[in-house]
Amino acid sequence: MESCVKNMKFSDLKIIEKSFSWIKNQLDPAMGYVIFENNLNKQPLSLFSESLTAYLKKAGYAFKMVFDAQQAKEYLVIQVDPGNEDEILGKVMGYGLPKDTVSYLYKAKPHDKE
Repeated sequence: MESCVKNMKFSDLKIIEKSFSWIKNQLDPAMGYVIFENNLNKQPLSLFSESLTAYLKKAGYAFKMVFDAQQAKEYLVIQVDPGNEDEILGKVMGYGLPKDTVSYLYKAKPHDKE
């Protein structure tokens, strides 16, 4: 599910420096997203472990790693097919993330049926 939403290329394993508001502006309303936020001021463990990125890649998830240096926060953005947001959230949370990780779900806007 390789994808490019505006300026956010998924699954390239590069960490980009941007803010949460930038992320929200990049999201495609036709897709679903699970976003994990890690505040490095509260705990030093990174979301971007090699084992987690390997798991996401092996599972075929389209994901992007974003670091906000001003806020000292990391964001893991996972793009998912509409309707799968809750399932993916559960799978990735079950993988084991740092204790104070916050998650956000952005569900796809439903298409108008004609």
